[in-house]
Amino acid sequence: MTKSKNEIYIFIIWEKARNKTDEIIDDLNKNYVIRNMIEITWSKNEFLNNLRRFYGQSLPDADKKAEVCGTGPFLLIVVTDINPEFTEPSKSGISSEGDYVNINIFNSKEKYRKIIGKQFTVHSSISQNETNHNLTLLFGKNMNDFSKDLPDTWNGTIKKIKSDLIGTNGWKNMNELLYVMNGTINYVILRNFEGIPDEFDYNDIDLLVEDEKLAYIVKKDFSPMKHDSKAIELKVGSNSITLNPNYIGGYYFDEIWEKDILKRRVLHGNGFYIPSKLDYFYTLIYHVIFHDRWKKITDIREDYKKTILDLDKQLKLNEVTENTLNDKNLVKQIIEKYMQKSSYKQTDTFTYKIKHNETSRLFKTSIFIFKKHGIIHLLYAIKLKIQFVLKLR
Repeated sequence: MTKSKNEIYIFIIWEKARNKTDEIIDDLNKNYVIRNMIEITWSKNEFLNNLRRFYGQSLPDADKKAEVCGTGPFLLIVVTDINPEFTEPSKSGISSEGDYVNINIFNSKEKYRKIIGKQFTVHSSISQNETNHNLTLLFGKNMNDFSKDLPDTWNGTIKKIKSDLIGTNGWKNMNELLYVMNGTINYVILRNFEGIPDEFDYNDIDLLVEDEKLAYIVKKDFSPMKHDSKAIELKVGSNSITLNPNYIGGYYFDEIWEKDILKRRVLHGNGFYIPSKLDYFYTLIYHVIFHDRWKKITDIREDYKKTILDLDKQLKLNEVTENTLNDKNLVKQIIEKYMQKSSYKQTDTFTYKIKHNETSRLFKTSIFIFKKHGIIHLLYAIKLKIQFVLKLR
């Protein structure tokens, strides 16, 4: 993967650390090109919600974060690293949402926290995915659009703005929501997307999503303690819509296939991500054969038949015909053959669930929280999880 020397990163000096601002800026000037500085004020009544949405599931306790960092104006510094040093996330041991990590930026963040003497009083984006996520939420502009107005070097003036995260007051329309999703999460809308953003089933938007921060981003008051269902209900314009996210490792498809689907995703002409045509073809067949809702239904829906036939023709697969789709046993043979060839497994088998159980997923999440926020926050997250489980009983 080629990395550019023009990539931008952000540092945030939270309110209670701003007494060290001059020392941090001096060090930034020595190591990076400072492009801009902006003082941001979040409204007091939305500060905790902003923190939860900004950090997602990696922040177990927004109250403690606010106590350490303060709730007043904070300073955002945009920099370019002209001598970047990158490493793959798997080799760094640093969580980076699947992107390459800039070790220089990470080391600077840790250095500034030591200068201040408290953990988490300085934030930085250590990868381009994280920069994109942070800027999109903070300014309602993704990294590319934000960069269009970014000066080559900082002019010495600190711009001051008062603005909560985008979406705090709801979503104007589907285009705004999808734009923010594009800048913050790795996802695809799995099917029935042909009419989006204008005409579609508002109550049934099925997605495959890389991780669980989606709910925090799109719903300002989301809390796993308050929401028992996986479905996310929210207002978009004058409409109430329901997102049905399926997270990697949640048994919806084989986990390897899920990761492949996200790697191969494509941007739809209307501005949202969908599966590649080949993945759309086979995931739709898998859906009508293996997912519980459709197992006992003899006939495949007519609109699904049309989509499958159209995709078969576009891909020149010659796998299905009208007659084939009238026999679910034949359709089942098609998907099983493809999955065997691709080394994908059926997820509702006992063997698969033993190998890919909830304990494994929680262990991965625990490692993520520990590396990001330390043992205290990990223990607090475990406490919340136990309380949530007891609540369901």
